[in-house]
Amino acid sequence: MAKHSRLAPSAAERWINCPGSVEMNEHFPDTTSVYAAEGTLAHKLAELKLREQILQEPINSEELQEVKESEFYNADMEDYTDEYVEYVRSLVKSTEAAVLVEARVDLSFIAPDTGGIADCIVAYDNQLHIVDLKYGKNVAVEAQDNPQLKLYATGACKLIDGLICNVNDVTIHIVQPRMNNFSSMKTTKDELYSWIDEVVKPQATKAVNNTLEIKSGSWCKFCRAKTICREYSKRYDLDFEPQNPNFLTNEEIAERIKKLSGLDGYLKDLTDYALSHVLDGESFPGFKAVAGRSTRTWTNQEKAFEIAQANGFDHSVLFIQKPLTLAQVERVMGKKTFNTLLSEYVDKPPGKPTLVPEDDPREALDSYDTALEDFKDFKNN
Repeated sequence: MAKHSRLAPSAAERWINCPGSVEMNEHFPDTTSVYAAEGTLAHKLAELKLREQILQEPINSEELQEVKESEFYNADMEDYTDEYVEYVRSLVKSTEAAVLVEARVDLSFIAPDTGGIADCIVAYDNQLHIVDLKYGKNVAVEAQDNPQLKLYATGACKLIDGLICNVNDVTIHIVQPRMNNFSSMKTTKDELYSWIDEVVKPQATKAVNNTLEIKSGSWCKFCRAKTICREYSKRYDLDFEPQNPNFLTNEEIAERIKKLSGLDGYLKDLTDYALSHVLDGESFPGFKAVAGRSTRTWTNQEKAFEIAQANGFDHSVLFIQKPLTLAQVERVMGKKTFNTLLSEYVDKPPGKPTLVPEDDPREALDSYDTALEDFKDFKNN
């Protein structure tokens, strides 16, 4: 099996809805981020804990030490991965249960050289559970009809059905502890197989055959090719028919907010793309690359301060001492310890009123007066 699947399960929502994006993305480098690195580290720590606490395997001290020496490791990561382990433990309801950790699932029945790694599989009787740890803290990931997890679940069915147990009922779980988001979806093996045959395979065939069938939607968010995608750019074409020649109605304003949502990020993507190509010698009419504002930096701050102090400038003049922020203290102490020791000294005023789409999970404010009072309190703090 290939080390990297062309049809990556993590991008399944995108290539199922937009099979042409697979070929388009291959023209761009596969980059990573600090958030991905942090998530990878959390998954490694979670794996070590599952193997020790659930599978009763000796802890790999060298791997554990590597985790703790990482710049992304902190006390909160210990707390959050503990929550994940406890969630998995709650699913192991039988002494006969089989638990597979970081299990590779073969998805070559969808397309050649396709597969992925499921964080945790729990199987017993006719039950199969797929548990996925999500370490992000900004966007809630839901289990309901999650294509990535449904692919893992299907691969797990084919892996263990008839060997470990006779699978019928399947439950998909998302554990996202940093957002207190724990969701699940129940389905069956037969429903998954039907979904694969009716939805996934036809789209996968288009993708591997480089069929440029493009469709824009929420799945565009992490698409590397969206910068040059003509279909994606259409969402910002303001081709509205006016209802009134002079004034926009509330409905028209709402439509423009929806259509322009994400424009700032899209403009940055376009600008970054154009700049990188200008620096490679290409031309974008009306633009040029120039040197930006530069900031001075010390070549040897320690030596510079020694000289300053030797010439009469006191330590108190050169250094500023200030307390850590609340968030920084919580990171240093860890969430559990922080809440135990200091929670009574923490106040969390209402947040500033924010306009969001109707499907946002947060509760709507009761009225304008309520929002105004909350905002006054917010400003006074």
